[in-house]
Amino acid sequence: MTSYDAPINANDASFERVVIESQLPVVTVFWSAQSVPRQQLNTVLARVAERYAGEVLVVKLDVADASQARASYGVETLPQFLFFRQGKLIARAQGVPTPKMLEPWIEYLLERGPKPVTKKPGESSASGHHGQAVTDADFEQVVLRAAVPVLVDFWAEWCAPCRALAPVVEKLADEFRGRALVAKLDVDANQITAQRYGVQSIPTLIFFRNGEEVDRVVGVLPPYVLKEKLEALL
Repeated sequence: MTSYDAPINANDASFERVVIESQLPVVTVFWSAQSVPRQQLNTVLARVAERYAGEVLVVKLDVADASQARASYGVETLPQFLFFRQGKLIARAQGVPTPKMLEPWIEYLLERGPKPVTKKPGESSASGHHGQAVTDADFEQVVLRAAVPVLVDFWAEWCAPCRALAPVVEKLADEFRGRALVAKLDVDANQITAQRYGVQSIPTLIFFRNGEEVDRVVGVLPPYVLKEKLEALL
């Protein structure tokens, strides 16, 4: 196996071969010259590639040459880092990091450390809002077999609208406690369920009753709309 000690440039044509089919875990960054100074990003990536040579692959994708890959993975804010293991997306982060800031993510990618928490100063993480976290493994038991109506918030840590919606979801979880279940599902970590329900944009909120989907909304809606939809299911 070739040991790369420098970043690799890829595009839509090479994405499948370089990223998805890679035998090594891959740190992929989507970027553009308008979003970040080229030299600054190159310096960070070069140091990371050199340090983790033989353990991970560092891949750069200029969005001008990777529009299909960008759309497939919902990359909006640039630069954005996507971390792949055995062809599967397991995490993402955004912004221009230092090598030290990237290290915890790479250690997580290599299964040598916990998943870092993405949180801006003074801001609550979307993962911190109330509501029961559900996964691919327990979705059927928790959601589909629930004795009460269920609202599932399909979200991701990198999603700014999800963070904007988090306080609304938190309030609904408190207000409907005992009458309805408010749950949250991280689409990056639970892609099977997200694909099963055709979730393409986030936040997507799906309402369930007796194990069946009865309604859904996409995006950030006024709190009263979500409240009325839940009330209608009681």
